[in-house]
Amino acid sequence: MSTTVGKSVTRVDAYDKVTGRTKYYEDRMPAGALYIRVKHAEIAHGFVKSIDTAAAEAIDGVVKVLTCFDVPDIPFPTAGHPWSMDPSHQDVADRHLLNRHVRYYGDDIAAVIAENEVAANQALRALKVEYEELPFVLDVQKAIEPDAPQLHERFPGNVLKHTDMRKGDYAAAIREPGLLRVEGWYETPTVQHCHIENHGCYAYEENGRIVVVSSTQIPHIIRRIVGQALGRPWADIRIIKPYIGGGFGNKQDALYEPLCAWCCEQVNGRAVKFDCSREETFVSNRVRHAIRIHMISWLRKDGSIAARKVECFSNQGSYASHGHSIVAKALGSFNQHYPCPNFEGDAYTVFTNIPTAGAMRGYGMPQASFADESHADEC
Repeated sequence: MSTTVGKSVTRVDAYDKVTGRTKYYEDRMPAGALYIRVKHAEIAHGFVKSIDTAAAEAIDGVVKVLTCFDVPDIPFPTAGHPWSMDPSHQDVADRHLLNRHVRYYGDDIAAVIAENEVAANQALRALKVEYEELPFVLDVQKAIEPDAPQLHERFPGNVLKHTDMRKGDYAAAIREPGLLRVEGWYETPTVQHCHIENHGCYAYEENGRIVVVSSTQIPHIIRRIVGQALGRPWADIRIIKPYIGGGFGNKQDALYEPLCAWCCEQVNGRAVKFDCSREETFVSNRVRHAIRIHMISWLRKDGSIAARKVECFSNQGSYASHGHSIVAKALGSFNQHYPCPNFEGDAYTVFTNIPTAGAMRGYGMPQASFADESHADEC
């Protein structure tokens, strides 16, 4: 018999949290750690042609200035998914530590390592960047038009992935006499998680290994991704995850751990730290997918659904992250909420020049449920 069901059980971490004794990543920061600040692109789409670092490097306290031309040419994925040995099931490796191809306003193009935060910020402002600007696209359906700007060579038409679901015979079912046709478009916006603690991490070398202490939800996966990004064996990487001040899916992605680890390498293993500002959390972390949904239901007079068609267009933003899994999960819910014998469904995940969408609580269900219930109100 259970000794806890029906009883109030004290959380093991409750007292330390309410008394302020709990240690988060920032509380564990080693003294003397160098500051990392990231230069974010100021165009929505294009290429970095050059970065003049001379003025930044001359600022007192600046230790190193690193640009997108310095990083290893190793694309890596960022999603918090277990790694598959089957290449067809692996997450898309489309990120670099710093990116020469700018895919959204806020993309990471350079990093400054400095003795103090003032010097780091001054150095960022001193960087002179020359861009080759390209047309950009923000709307999910305009992005799949034939003449839309292309974000990734591997994904023509900006479609990361398309999946479909078929049940029964939709085309035959809608020819049933006396059916009422109800059609609607529904759209959910981009949302940021807004956890109290912004993402941050620090890294140092210990016994030949890079140790990364991070505010993350996925320490084991971060270990693998950092190893991939640096081109090092996973055994060379150690991840420490203290308590985190909220994540809700945003920290279910590799955010700045790979860059922090690489910066540590560039200063011979000295401790380096990076903490996101609130603005960076909004622009350069992850957001919920904005999904546009088109629904057509064919109803009988008794209210039963004879047939239904659903199209979902998920705005992935600039990089793949958790990608198609969100809208694929959303599509699968429609015929579970309101079953009908004849169903056609299509889901598209589409790249656009906005911040990258990733995991967020519900994983596609809030978007699908909003559309489904709004549509039901109209039926």
